[in-house]
Amino acid sequence: MVPEADIQPARALVQEAPPWLERVTTQYNVAQDRIRLAGELPGGGQVVLWLTQRLLHRLLPPLLAWLQEQGGAANTVAVQALYADALQGFAQQAARAQMQPQAPVQVPAGGLSCLVEGVDMRRAPEAVQLVFRDAQGAVVAAMVLQAQPLRQWLNILFDAWQQAEWPPDAWPAWLRAGVPTRVVSAGGLVH
Repeated sequence: MVPEADIQPARALVQEAPPWLERVTTQYNVAQDRIRLAGELPGGGQVVLWLTQRLLHRLLPPLLAWLQEQGGAANTVAVQALYADALQGFAQQAARAQMQPQAPVQVPAGGLSCLVEGVDMRRAPEAVQLVFRDAQGAVVAAMVLQAQPLRQWLNILFDAWQQAEWPPDAWPAWLRAGVPTRVVSAGGLVH
């Protein structure tokens, strides 16, 4: 039996230094019905992380909440909600517009590959840190994302989500705004 996917809000990270991902290619894999993160490690190493829909359903809310905390405050709750949604939508569209195509991270056959079973998330005012763990709880890789790179990664993840034809209920309206209903990639690169 596979242990339940675990998203830890602020578990103290072990003293081992996690392998930091310098660059990531995010794609939907039809055969696996999972999101594949091909990551480039310092020194040229590579790793493949497999993220299930179930894990992502648990990871998205704290990431989206952190982004919403990055905006300003308004006077009333109703005005604040409308203002926050509008600001988040504009920021998300700006992040999408500023994305630059890059060559994908290439992981050789037989390279390190792991089904992610848990993610530790550490929040700071300037960035979020994600530490990916395997079924035994061992650290496989980690990445730090400031607001703009996180928005760009979420755009890419949303595009892959649409390609997977998974239900869009995990995504807020401000992120879905201005995005085609379904992105179809004919083997195109998604980063």
